[in-house]
Amino acid sequence: VVLFLTPVFELLSFPTLASIVISGVVSLVDYEEAIYLWKVHKFDFGVWMVAFLGTLFLGVELGLGLAVCLSLLLVIFESAYPHTAILGRLPGTTQYRNIKNYRQAELYDGILVVRVDAPIYFANAQNIRDKVRKYEQRAGKNKKIQYIIIEFSAVAHVDTSALHVLHEMHKTYHKRNIRLCITNPNAKVMQRLQQSGLTDEITLDQIFVSTHDALIHCLNEMDGDEVSRHPTDYNDKDQDDETSELVSSPDVPPVTSSSDDGFGDNDDVEAGVAKATGFA
Repeated sequence: VVLFLTPVFELLSFPTLASIVISGVVSLVDYEEAIYLWKVHKFDFGVWMVAFLGTLFLGVELGLGLAVCLSLLLVIFESAYPHTAILGRLPGTTQYRNIKNYRQAELYDGILVVRVDAPIYFANAQNIRDKVRKYEQRAGKNKKIQYIIIEFSAVAHVDTSALHVLHEMHKTYHKRNIRLCITNPNAKVMQRLQQSGLTDEITLDQIFVSTHDALIHCLNEMDGDEVSRHPTDYNDKDQDDETSELVSSPDVPPVTSSSDDGFGDNDDVEAGVAKATGFA
């Protein structure tokens, strides 16, 4: 139409031509999607607005380019600053969940359970280390932390930078008499831990199939440490009640090898541990 009827359009006024363009563009604006994005995810709405306004005022290429760059920046940011959470045990279960989402989740004095919800690599390893340290400092205000349990169920892989950071964390906490435990790593991660020598430093006794197994182990170790430090007070009723309450309250069910905290594949970590110990 434009090719053969250009002389006709040439005689039209600019307001008329503008109205023709606007009527054609209005049908391309998906305002229902914009409303949906505003309700569901405001950052996605912001990206949509950048693409829309950029295309409207700068052109299609620049508008789409701005939207793509903004989306890539979001991916980099979320990768470099992954979500982590302090876990607590749901009463009467062996399930461990984010204490921010489950206010009834129970914490234990002297034990910090942290979950990392992303692969650990060079871009986020330092941030994860800083977050764990911040959690430990906050929790240590009430009682000195003796055990830090890091749940690896959502950690799909680790690179050499992450392994160096884990080595550093282990050495730092070991000097402060804080034991580092790892739970539910998959077979690939377990293999990397073994090849880097981290399993020898932490020892396989501190790597567990589930978070619940790790917590029970830590509670038993803490109970044993109390007894060894105060052997003469062990038969004292108050001391005995205190240590018994530490282990049995809240009601902690017996440890079973099949216990699962709801994340990850236990078969993978069992295979990894077996391979590391030479009993595969």
